[in-house]
Amino acid sequence: MTFKNHVCWKYENIQHILNVEAIETEDHIFLATHHPIKMKKSESIQGGDEVLYTEKEFLKDFLQADDFAFVPVVGSSGTGKSHLIRWLNANIASTEKRKVLLIPKMGTNLKDIIAMILNIPELEGDIFEEYRKRLNQASSSLTQGEAREQLLNQLAIAVGDRPNRNRSKLTDAEEYLIHGLQPLLYDPYFRQFWLKDEGIIHRLVTHILGHRDTVEIAEERREFTLQDLPLNVLDLAKAGEKAREFYSLLFSDEDFQKDTIKWLNQHLDEAITKVLNLGREDLQILIREVRQTLAKKDIELVLLIEDFAKLQGIDREVLEAVLARPQQAGSQSLCSIRTALACTTGYFQGLVDTVNQRITFKVNLDIDTDSDQTIITEADIQQFIARYLNAVRYNDKDLKEWSENYKKNLSNEQPLSFCRECQYCEECHRGFGQVNEIGLYPFNTTALKRMRQAVNSGEFNPRKIIKDLLKYTLENGFEPLQNGSFPPLTLKPHFGRMRLSVLAQGDISNKDPQNAERRKILIDLWTESDTICDLPREIHTAFNLPPLGVEVNKPPVKPLVKERSGTYEIPPVSEIPEQLEKNLAILDNWHNQEILPDTIQQKIREFVYPGVCERIEWDNEMLLQGSFANNTKAFKQRNVQVYSPKVKGKGLHHSGIELILPLNPNDEKEFRETAIAFRGILLYSHYQHWNFTDGDRHLQAYAKCLDRWSNYILDQIRLLPAGTDWTPVPATVELLAITSQIQGQPTNTIEELINSLFVTNSQPNYSKYSQSWQDLYAFLDVSKNELINILKSYIGCTKGSVSTFQMIDTATILPTLKSIRKTWQPQNDLPATLNGEYKILQKVRQKIDQLLLPASQEEYQRQLAIYQSLVAEFGENVKKKEVISKVKEAMQKAKDAGVFSQVNADDLEKVITQFDKTNFDIYVNSMKKIELEKDPYKLLPYLSQDHNKPMTNAEEFIKKCRNFLDGSLINVQNNMQKLTETEEESREIIRQSIHNNLIGLQDLLKEIRE
Repeated sequence: MTFKNHVCWKYENIQHILNVEAIETEDHIFLATHHPIKMKKSESIQGGDEVLYTEKEFLKDFLQADDFAFVPVVGSSGTGKSHLIRWLNANIASTEKRKVLLIPKMGTNLKDIIAMILNIPELEGDIFEEYRKRLNQASSSLTQGEAREQLLNQLAIAVGDRPNRNRSKLTDAEEYLIHGLQPLLYDPYFRQFWLKDEGIIHRLVTHILGHRDTVEIAEERREFTLQDLPLNVLDLAKAGEKAREFYSLLFSDEDFQKDTIKWLNQHLDEAITKVLNLGREDLQILIREVRQTLAKKDIELVLLIEDFAKLQGIDREVLEAVLARPQQAGSQSLCSIRTALACTTGYFQGLVDTVNQRITFKVNLDIDTDSDQTIITEADIQQFIARYLNAVRYNDKDLKEWSENYKKNLSNEQPLSFCRECQYCEECHRGFGQVNEIGLYPFNTTALKRMRQAVNSGEFNPRKIIKDLLKYTLENGFEPLQNGSFPPLTLKPHFGRMRLSVLAQGDISNKDPQNAERRKILIDLWTESDTICDLPREIHTAFNLPPLGVEVNKPPVKPLVKERSGTYEIPPVSEIPEQLEKNLAILDNWHNQEILPDTIQQKIREFVYPGVCERIEWDNEMLLQGSFANNTKAFKQRNVQVYSPKVKGKGLHHSGIELILPLNPNDEKEFRETAIAFRGILLYSHYQHWNFTDGDRHLQAYAKCLDRWSNYILDQIRLLPAGTDWTPVPATVELLAITSQIQGQPTNTIEELINSLFVTNSQPNYSKYSQSWQDLYAFLDVSKNELINILKSYIGCTKGSVSTFQMIDTATILPTLKSIRKTWQPQNDLPATLNGEYKILQKVRQKIDQLLLPASQEEYQRQLAIYQSLVAEFGENVKKKEVISKVKEAMQKAKDAGVFSQVNADDLEKVITQFDKTNFDIYVNSMKKIELEKDPYKLLPYLSQDHNKPMTNAEEFIKKCRNFLDGSLINVQNNMQKLTETEEESREIIRQSIHNNLIGLQDLLKEIRE
């Protein structure tokens, strides 16, 4: 093994030593990795003047007090509070006269803590046996579910009305809660909510009794919050009447919700102790009994509590007991006691009233590393990390041996540097650095600083540094160090955005494409450089990255512009304004996963949108620019958006086609090229030319991006905005063809059908059609223009300098037209969702699917009924000319017989002329085809033909003829009546004449009907 693939620790050591989630760190590991904690001391509980303080001073002051000490150790989560308490425990030994009791934060519950107190060997006698027995009975037979039930029951009892409750100072809300809250806690329906997994009752039972596989870490009180109230309950009718009544008020009144939470939390401790089979008074008595018993044996009690939140439920009772001075007037003496407890700042604030004026001093671990007067320096952090690096290199046996010697005062406070025996020590320390002879490999001081700033930029948090810096890097880098591929690419997302500018990252990619990503991470984290550079030779050797021969901060070479006559240097440009410099830096930050402000996005949007529109060859693509690219169409200027790394998922923020840049943010090369193009846009906007430093590089990136963006927009135009592989042309063509057919447009030839797609009825007349047909006709008539616009957008093109629609590409629509003529039924499916102007396709298709079949059937019945009535009058094989001739002959004979009815005579002549001009034979032939066709969709071309005129004229002709015949017969009857008044001979002559004419007239009428 060479230094190139050297790993000086075992993988299992990383898990064993750097596991901050371990239930309890073993003593030898704890002592080997312990680093003195920086802290402040104050004499007042409120803080007051704080002074710098050390662990050794803390230990000395804690043990020097005569017979009593109470020291709270406060700080934010992860600052090392429990670590400091653990250090006290390691340095205060139990003796015959001193009993040290450590209550750890990990792996304990409330029952365990009380049991630890009761298990002090010196506590003998019946009273302590009774307590042990009661504690065991509290939970030994309870299941998880039963424990939850019991806690909820005890809480319901605690919040309700009781004889010993002082009600004189209760508010109106509290008075109501005494009676109203219990039904909500007892109600069977609501109990499902209260007792659910991971609910507040479940979490409290875990705190009290354990019953859980995972370790619970909670540095604050477990209390009811708004999220723990059943404010989104369904099927409320299943609950009881009283529960529903209370819930109605709870649901509607936010102030009452806060009152309810406060009331529940006030009674939590009481309910918790009842589950332990101990009352609050019992606990106070128990701890006093412990102290009295130890006092009789002259034993001092040192109580070290790693997390005071672990005592929730008995914390106030414990406080009362440990805060009592050993000598109490009129009471039995208590043992000397020294208490150090760790709690978060917020938790401690809730105890201020209880411990006021009774603390010995307070230790504060909230130390700011970033203030002007830094207490914890980078050197401190490096020493802290170095101890862990040293420990992780040792085997467990050697650490245990050192620990035993340390406790016997036979060895140093820290294990000696493991590096002393390493063959690569000198080379490694020269390249990576060392702290107190402990090598920082695979880090260096710069890497430690930059990584620490990424995972713990605020107050010093040892837990974060151990877990997120040391453990993460060593775990993920173990194999890469062995196979020569360190640093691993996982470090980049873990430690956040890079500092390196987009140009620097591009230089690295161009200079060393094979190792580009690793080299970027190395330069970004292991150096302060913002350009491509080499590190110490030893680092390159260890990480298997060959040096590039690039000096740090090497001035850039001025680019040359080629001309026909030769080359010349780009003339110097004016100094970049401060604001432009800031904007360029912001762009680099965006490339390194920060958000780009709207002001810069707008500059880019205003530049990119017209550039994309001009880049597209609209005529060549047979597309109308005005149909797709303007502020009312699919592609608008505001639709040019910049990807935000802080927002998950792209998503459409605006209707229409969105251009989100870069198109593929996961493609690092494309992202970098887009960022360079954006830089070029800002620089060009300032200079108004591309002859600035690296201008050709920016222009090349912008040109590539512009091609990519314009092609994307074209693809999106060809696709449905929802993103499926779909074009609207076939669906639009068939919908327009059906619309044109419904409108009765000429469609006999393919040319007529094509023309019909773009013709709208300016004065539609469809009132005589059936109602379903009228409804469909009316909807399609008002929708046709929108369909035409969609179709024009895809198959039209301009001509010359004219920007409007001039020609169409018929080849794109002929297959659909030929297909639709066969069935007259829509065949092309539409996507489930359509946006913007394409929604009309769904609306038209739905209307056609809904009404076309019933409209065809209803109109078929209407037209057939009229035709059959005409057949009944004219006969099956009526000949229009013959009918008109017979009618005229009948009219003449009626006139000859003197019985012609003059009423409406002019109308009859007019109707005959009108009927004579009607294409009645075409109508009859069409109706015969309708009678034979069984497919209702194929009836569409016949039903949509305008037969209203021949039908109306024929009906009017029959009506007028019938009126003429009826009137003439009436005249015959009237004449015959008059004959009775003349002489017999004359009457016979007239009768015979009328009879002959009447027979002739009747024969004619019979012929007309046949």
